[in-house]
Amino acid sequence: MNKKEFQKYVTQDFHNINKSFFTQIEIYKEFLQKYNQNINLTRLDSNDKIYADYFYESIIPYKQINFDNIVSFLDIGSGSGIPGVVLKLLYPHLQLTIIESNNKKCIFLKALSKILKIQIKILNQRAEDIKENQREYYDLVTSRAVAMLPIILEISLPYLKIDGICVEPKSLSAEKESKDINKIISALGCRLESTNQFTSINEKKHFLFIIKKIYKTNKKYPRNWQQIIKGFW
Repeated sequence: MNKKEFQKYVTQDFHNINKSFFTQIEIYKEFLQKYNQNINLTRLDSNDKIYADYFYESIIPYKQINFDNIVSFLDIGSGSGIPGVVLKLLYPHLQLTIIESNNKKCIFLKALSKILKIQIKILNQRAEDIKENQREYYDLVTSRAVAMLPIILEISLPYLKIDGICVEPKSLSAEKESKDINKIISALGCRLESTNQFTSINEKKHFLFIIKKIYKTNKKYPRNWQQIIKGFW
């Protein structure tokens, strides 16, 4: 996917996007490529791969989400900024918080936010180490390729405010990961709104789980990491 193709597909798939989006994306791309020469952030370093497999691939799952009434937005494990920063550039009104446990990536994200002249709250912490003032705070919580579905849901849903939504894109392995998922979601105070399939730029099919917060999550969740990986029940 070249630059013109990227612009075409984004314009087709997303509406009312920020007018300066494509200018900022170019700044993002060039900064990422330069930074990547010294610190390995991604294997996708050619222009075509960054446009297709990095930027566009990361935001495809969100094209059906109406961001008009979403303000507080949490991206868990954003790494080098996807999808959180790209969505922030699309919709500047979003108040983006990124939780990233890797300090080197946090340093990159802080530098990136300065280059792009955008405000992002970057928290260098493990997401399961939730603070009291972070509970039930965000309108939208998401993550990309962080952990298996039961694990990431236990970590993510306590951050979600009542009536907020959690958006979790997953590969086809989600068919195995989603066993007993309704019981887990219910125990965390939420409801599964939809499970949809979408096709990525490489023509592979993926699942998209959209979950709504109904009532407050019990404060015993999320548990510590060793308990989480042993299983929910």
